[in-house]
Amino acid sequence: MMEELLYRMNPWWTEEYKAPGIKREEYVSKLYALRNLRDVIIIAGIRRVGKTTIIYQLIEKFIKDGVDPRRILYVSLDNIALREYTILKIVDEYRRIHSLRHNDFVYLFLDEVHTKRDYELQLKNLYDMGYSKIYASGSASLDIMMKSPYLTGRQRMIKIYPLSFVEFLKFTNNIISPADMHLYPSLAEEYVKTGGMPEYVKTRDLNYLQSLVDTVIYRDIAGVHGIRYVDKLKDTLSFLAQSVGTPASLRKIANAVGISKDEVSRIVNLFILANLVYGVEREGKLSERKISPRKFYLSDTGLFTILTDRINLGAIVENAVYLQLCRQGEVRYYRSSGIEIDFVRGKNAWESKYKENISEADLKNLKISKKFKNKMMITKSIEGKMDDIKIVPLWKFLLDRKV
Repeated sequence: MMEELLYRMNPWWTEEYKAPGIKREEYVSKLYALRNLRDVIIIAGIRRVGKTTIIYQLIEKFIKDGVDPRRILYVSLDNIALREYTILKIVDEYRRIHSLRHNDFVYLFLDEVHTKRDYELQLKNLYDMGYSKIYASGSASLDIMMKSPYLTGRQRMIKIYPLSFVEFLKFTNNIISPADMHLYPSLAEEYVKTGGMPEYVKTRDLNYLQSLVDTVIYRDIAGVHGIRYVDKLKDTLSFLAQSVGTPASLRKIANAVGISKDEVSRIVNLFILANLVYGVEREGKLSERKISPRKFYLSDTGLFTILTDRINLGAIVENAVYLQLCRQGEVRYYRSSGIEIDFVRGKNAWESKYKENISEADLKNLKISKKFKNKMMITKSIEGKMDDIKIVPLWKFLLDRKV
């Protein structure tokens, strides 16, 4: 029966509740702060990044702050026992179980919402009926949900990233005192090599990462979109991993993989929509951005280990720098008049050079560019300032939440 299943999914209805996992306070606080807004809150991110655990931790916070546990519904919509039920039917059954009127306010946590047919329309219906605050999670990209006409003006997106360096230290029980700050550089390098998928950080089992990638490729991409040439999907993903940090044209990828440019375009966009890969455009006018090749980065640096046997630590660090920057907003790369800069946003520019020694050649592009006011170079261990360029070691950059 659905009633029995919902009771299993919502243990706080009958007992004191303690959420699992190490608390990811940054996301819990951000999501909790949105509780009084009318918007549907969409929680998005790659599979196994920790969305469900964060939802459980958020529910625990609601209960501790006085919300009646019976006014909270969590449902995992990809449960096979719920396959024949719409979201609306499930919510109706929940209200019946607790004898809640249609105008009794409730909190709805709808996990894996994208697995339900017409979920956008159903979320709109729930929104229009009122008397509920909706948090909905999905492994699909923000872009998919943002394009829905049903949710336009009704939703707010929160993207969940793999563990930051600060979270990684917490998950690995590395709380560093001021006397032990000399440990940060090696821990930062361990972090970029390991990545931030929570379960992998705990187990270091490569089969876990392989299973993650296989699930995304076979189930979320090939299965959903009817792609039969799975080997080409894998080849394309491996090529992108080996090309991180270098602008890669679709034609170049097509020639390397052995499929048409149009098919490469489709595959790459599906990787992006599945939050497996991020594409970074060139800074410039819209026309320049659209005709210039994009740079590509993996959604987690740990994936390099299973996608390529040619591990380039400099490229992995650049990928980690990108992930740190994009937590604070979109970035692009800069290329103009022979000047190339890894990342730019507004008047800010960043270059990643994971080296012990920095030469004049390394500084050249940042030095001669007059377009950017704030310039930073991320290095292995050097710290200081050279002309108008701030030099920061990787570990210190990764600890800064406001880059």
